[in-house]
Amino acid sequence: MKISKTITINAPAEKVWDILGPNYTNAGDWASSVYASGARPGTPKVAAAPVAGRVCQTSLGPFTETIEAFDESRRHVAYSASGEKMPGFVKRLANSWTVHPTGDTSKVEMELNAEIAFPFNILMGPMMKLQFGKVVREATEELKHYAETGKPHPRKVKADASKKAMKAREAFA
Repeated sequence: MKISKTITINAPAEKVWDILGPNYTNAGDWASSVYASGARPGTPKVAAAPVAGRVCQTSLGPFTETIEAFDESRRHVAYSASGEKMPGFVKRLANSWTVHPTGDTSKVEMELNAEIAFPFNILMGPMMKLQFGKVVREATEELKHYAETGKPHPRKVKADASKKAMKAREAFA
């Protein structure tokens, strides 16, 4: 299952790329589904990557991500994710971001790929596509808001104030 979204952000490509690429580990600063994030220990799989990946405390529990592609010149980062609470029928979960300069603005492409095992891909596919679609929509909205204003989206502020987020950040520290 592939879900793609392209948005225009009223910020230069360098600024948006800085959030997604060099500051990849700081998703917890702007994404409402990520309560806290930091660098994953280990040697990067991709030589150009600033880190091996990231560890995130999320609304769905802890997730570990591995950078699978990192291209500074193309402003492209791709990573795979796994989590303790990820259902067994989700065989692979990956995401990528690419930032394109368009003058003073940026065009950002996000693509989420989820490999769902048979027969769950048929039975639960439409419901999961809706759920993943919401995640993609919210993540791109929150990135846009953060890049344009320098402040977290109101949804992120609300999420961070929850008891669940506070508990997750305490466990992360």
